[in-house]
Amino acid sequence: MKKKIIRYAITFGIGLIMALCVSFAKSLYWLDDTTEILMALCDCFTVSGMLLILFALLVICSNGGTFDMLGFGVKKVIVLLKRHPNERDKERFYEYRKRKQENKRSFAYLLIVGGVYFAIGLLFFVLYYNV
Repeated sequence: MKKKIIRYAITFGIGLIMALCVSFAKSLYWLDDTTEILMALCDCFTVSGMLLILFALLVICSNGGTFDMLGFGVKKVIVLLKRHPNERDKERFYEYRKRKQENKRSFAYLLIVGGVYFAIGLLFFVLYYNV
């Protein structure tokens, strides 16, 4: 339970850092007009939310085995450069993929936090069009 809370907190912090970077890029702190401020806030939260959601989609693709062949190929190239390969370096693709399927990563925290940031961005978007 504690590990999940830390995972959510770190993801929330990363989203906040992304939102702050976008706010500096949009010069949010030097704007005077309310509509421009709302649009900049909309951009900040929407961009960070979409990036977190897209990272979650990458994890989903990776869990499905999309990048297994690429990872196996890179591993084999690195093994070719070693002087003394060990037993794990001699595994075949079937064994590699089976091992990878056992270690699937969680992605729900990325989707939830990204969805929250995206929803906040949509709220600022609605406020922008109602002002």
